[in-house]
Order: sequence, then C-alpha cells, then structure tokens
Amino acid sequence: MTLLIIILLLLILSIFMVDFILVFHTWQSRIKIGKFQHDILWKKAVLKKSLHWLNHLPSTKIKDSNHLIIIDILKKQYTNHTVQFWQEASLLSGIYSVYKKNPSEEMKKEILKFTNKKIDENGHWKNKPTEVDACWLGYELMNIDFLDQEKMKPALDHLYQLILERIGEDRTVMYRKHTSNYRYVDTIGFICPFLVKYGLAFNNEEAVNLAFTQIKEYEKYGLLPSKIPCHAYEIHAHNPVGIFGWGRGAAWLILGVLNTYKTLPEDDVQRQDLKNLLEKLANSLSKYQQTNGGFSWSLFINDRIDSSATAVFAWFLKKMGRQREAYFALEYLKSVTRRNGAVDFSQGDTKGIGVYSQNFDILPFTQGFILKALNQ
Repeated sequence: MTLLIIILLLLILSIFMVDFILVFHTWQSRIKIGKFQHDILWKKAVLKKSLHWLNHLPSTKIKDSNHLIIIDILKKQYTNHTVQFWQEASLLSGIYSVYKKNPSEEMKKEILKFTNKKIDENGHWKNKPTEVDACWLGYELMNIDFLDQEKMKPALDHLYQLILERIGEDRTVMYRKHTSNYRYVDTIGFICPFLVKYGLAFNNEEAVNLAFTQIKEYEKYGLLPSKIPCHAYEIHAHNPVGIFGWGRGAAWLILGVLNTYKTLPEDDVQRQDLKNLLEKLANSLSKYQQTNGGFSWSLFINDRIDSSATAVFAWFLKKMGRQREAYFALEYLKSVTRRNGAVDFSQGDTKGIGVYSQNFDILPFTQGFILKALNQ
C-alpha cells in the first residue's frame, strides 16, 4: 500500500513538474529580452532561429491553459497538424526571401530537407493535408525557383481538390466543414494566392476565378468601409460575426490579397481593384499603430500588442511604401526578441469565431514575416 501511495505521489509530482519546467523555461527565456546592440546581430539571430525551426518546428499550443499540460500531450490535444502548416509556410517564405537576396548553400539545403520531408519522390504528400490551411504552404513551395512544379503537381492537385470539396452553396469556400454556413477571413490568406498560382501554372481558369469570387464576396459582406475585416460572416443573412479589427484577421486578409496581387500578370484587369483595396487597408492600418510601433491584437482597442499581426503589418506597410510605419513596427519586434532570436508575445491559436487566445508567446509564423520585411 505504501509503495502504491509513493508511486501515485511521484506521478502527481511529475505532472506538475512538466508545468513548472515549461513556465520556468518561458520566464528565463525572457531575461534580457530585446537587448540586441546592433541590427545586424538581431537579424542574424532571427534568421538562425528560423532556419532551425524550419526542420525542427516547436509545437504550437491550441489551448491557453498552462496547467496539466502533460494530460493534453497524452490526449493529443496540445497541438495539431493544421496549426503547424501555417507556421511552416511562413518560415519557408521568410527564409526563401533571404535566400533570394543572398543565396547560400546552407539555406538551400534546409529548404530541400524540408521539402523532402513533406513530398515524396513521386510528387505526393507523405502525410496528406486534410484542411485548406495547407494551401498556403503549397503556394510557397510553388514560389521556390529551384523546385520543380511539374514534379510536385500531384501534391498541388490534392490541395486543389481539398478546396473544391469545401465549396458551399454560395459557391465560395468554407474554412471547416462543421461551420459550413460561415466564411472566415482566414480562408482568404490560405487559398486565394494558391488558387491563382495553381491556375496560372496549370492553365486552370476556374481556379483563378474562384480566388476572385472569394475575395469579392468577402469584400462585400465582411469588411468595414475602411476595409478592416470582421472574423467571419454568415452566408444567408450576411451578418458579420466575431469582431471587426482582430489583428491577425486583418493579417489573413492582407496575406491573401497582397499575394494574389503579386501573383497576377501585370496586364491583368483585376489587379487595379486589388491595389485599391490594399491602399485603403494601408491607410486604415496606419491609424491604429501604437506609440511603441506595435499593433494590438484587437486594432480598435489599446490592448496587448500581438507580434504576429505586427510582423505581417511591417511586411505589408513596407511593401506599400510606408517605410516610417514599417520601421517602427520592426523596432517594436526587435524589442521583444529573446536572446536566442525567437520573437515573443504573439497571440496564440484562435479557439473559434469570437473566441481569441489571451496567451502571448513564441509563434514561428511571426519569424517568417519579420524576415520578409527585412529582406524586401
């Protein structure tokens, strides 16, 4: 009986020790945060951490709780593959932006290592994605000039079929099957650039048209006159749901519209409409930048800064020629970078429409956009 009690006590102690170790790791990681003396040292640290994470991705939590974490891990509720796809897509995009500016064998080796882990020698996914979040990764793979698009076509075809299977009764794409009556702003970022890239590469006009339908319908029902988006809208009554001004929601819209704009041929008649939308978004965003250069997780409220949204906005504002705002956003991000190059205080994974994480920690997604902003 005594032995059983000892074993039980040790088990309980080990459960709480996991919580303590993770909390202690976060605490000690923030010692001397943002103390980089020179920009060059900061940039090198961010790149080094990003290169490591590309093939050794840390798990992104899907819950806010920091208690009884070992139970979530054992029940496979700590993270999921879907969240990891958009971390990988951002890292790949950011690292490739550095490679294009200053090619190196180390970066090329890491990119090829990552690609070979995802896609087999016949061009198929080694682990097939089941949600449209992965389409952004497909788009980024298609952008890499030393990868063969034709060889990857089976994997890209799979992503396109995923999108087709999510087309709803209004002829636009749902984010998840269990929320079929809602259209999320996330989907703009995940699918629209891929649809255009895929459509142009493989002569599929329907794919390109679907991307524009998705954007136009969202612009009609999901944006304020200032072009700041709501989280989602309902397709029958067209009521917005969630909140307007969610920072990462605006980031998803920017990601989708800007990458779609960049992918289109310069003589495409649709580009001007996208450009007008992007210019209005840039004008609106500038009004909500905080005095420290960051942007709140909820743009209309002077609340906690979200590094993930700030990183996307830094890239976007720089693209739109707003160098001053982009500079101050990057200065904020430098001020919250840990000693090892990991940028801190990004908002955690969203739980559902209108249910936003209040956990602010590292997020590989953020690193990719900082690299993109620094290497325009």
